[in-house]
Amino acid sequence: MKHEFGPMNRVDCGAVQLTNADWEEAMSWLCDVVPLTCEEKSPYACFCEANLLSHAIGNAELRQVLHDADAVFADGIASLKLAKIYGYDLPERIPGPTFMLKACEQGLQHDWRHFFYGGAPGVAEKLAANLKTKFPELQVAGTYSPPFRSIENLAEDDLILKNIEDAGTDILWVGLGGPKQEFWMAQHCSRISVPIMLGVGAAFDFHSGTKAWAPRPIRVLGLEWIFRMLSGGPRTFVRNISACTRVAIHLARKRISH
Repeated sequence: MKHEFGPMNRVDCGAVQLTNADWEEAMSWLCDVVPLTCEEKSPYACFCEANLLSHAIGNAELRQVLHDADAVFADGIASLKLAKIYGYDLPERIPGPTFMLKACEQGLQHDWRHFFYGGAPGVAEKLAANLKTKFPELQVAGTYSPPFRSIENLAEDDLILKNIEDAGTDILWVGLGGPKQEFWMAQHCSRISVPIMLGVGAAFDFHSGTKAWAPRPIRVLGLEWIFRMLSGGPRTFVRNISACTRVAIHLARKRISH
């Protein structure tokens, strides 16, 4: 059963259909979704920043995964610019790391139980501990850092999913990095019963303290990608340069054609 968005809607921007929402609407939607019972599939939401957008441009399978998501929030400046080219003025960015903090705060009054799935060994546990320090009343349902190897068989995977369900999870945070986490949510949405899955990628590293989160002034300007490119090491630098180049070319082509 696909959850309804109420007043929110999606706008077609070619490679991705973005959710047209501001922060108030996004959090209101989350409050509506969490109490609902999943029947056919668990809903999932994605946060589209430059890296995910760059993958979606050339990957039809990923575009379908994003199309099937219950929300695709405009995480980065590139997503807002793409929407603008298509004639849509999205109200503001909804970055995944900030969404995590707002959802944790929002959930305190509802006793939401959070499960953190992802990150390198120990990262999910450190993330949960840091969030508990920031929000002492936070309800942590559990943590799990999947092995770097593929899950060996369906039975092993089913056991992990059952543990997540049995923990009374209200929000399943998935931090596998994009687009791996988006594919994971799409592949598991019919196999797990949780109110909502949220793919937040780098939020696991930022809020666990594993990697530096851009200072607030840089985040306000939407320039996190520059900070991450310069502070994340050679691999991140190359990845971000490649992603930003691909996105910039895509935006230029769409601007010319529109």
